Amino acid sequence: MSDLGGLGAKEGAPATYFYTPASLGPQVLPWAAILLLLLLKPNRTGRAWWIWLPLLCIPAIEHGLMPQMNFLPSEPTNMFCQIFDSLAFGIAAVWLLSPYLQDRVRFLAFLKMLVATAGFSAVAFLVQQDWLEEHLVFGGLIFICVGALVLMGALSLAGLICRRRYLPLRLLLWLFVLILGGWLVIAGPFAILMSASGGGGEWLEFLTVVVALAALTFVIGLPFLILAFANAFFGERLKTLLQLGREAPPPIITPLPAAGLAS
Repeated sequence: MSDLGGLGAKEGAPATYFYTPASLGPQVLPWAAILLLLLLKPNRTGRAWWIWLPLLCIPAIEHGLMPQMNFLPSEPTNMFCQIFDSLAFGIAAVWLLSPYLQDRVRFLAFLKMLVATAGFSAVAFLVQQDWLEEHLVFGGLIFICVGALVLMGALSLAGLICRRRYLPLRLLLWLFVLILGGWLVIAGPFAILMSASGGGGEWLEFLTVVVALAALTFVIGLPFLILAFANAFFGERLKTLLQLGREAPPPIITPLPAAGLAS
């Protein structure tokens, strides 16, 4: 239920209102920006255009989740979807800009990935806002920056852990564990404040929210990682960006020299 202000009562029979945006330009801008990134010299290949597939998967995931979110007010739900979409555009930008983001120093590569994800996601989010509820816009912007920090930090650490033994499933498992740990660290101060009330129920709600945030953050990055596992073009970019070791070739077994042969 949304507050209609002077358009109707907050309680009673629901009122349906179809909102038509003044222009579709803001919604098109993030897609146009991805198209511009595809024009960069390293991306001038048909294999780079597969980046559209994970980007289109995100609206499909949202469509599947919407029936389970009917209990939430429409305004926070719409804001959540915009945040979800914006982070997806940020990850797509990292995939397309990876030749410019890679660095021999892992921490510098992480910083470049973080700036690209947070910056591109923030712009994609801000251009779609009508600024009627500024506090929600700034809250969403903060959430985007924190989500980018958790996701890129977890991805960089997962790459560090898997650098000598890279397997896609191993990378995904470590990524989820590190995302969960990142959200626990960030949300920890709020848990400490809640502990002052001494209620066990609050801790259960806190853990539920943290696990939900970790799962959603993981789901945002999952289509792009699946693309990298299935597409050699993006797979090489992922390995180079995270400095993942190549799979070791099978050992060559040489026959032992025959013993006791007369010269």
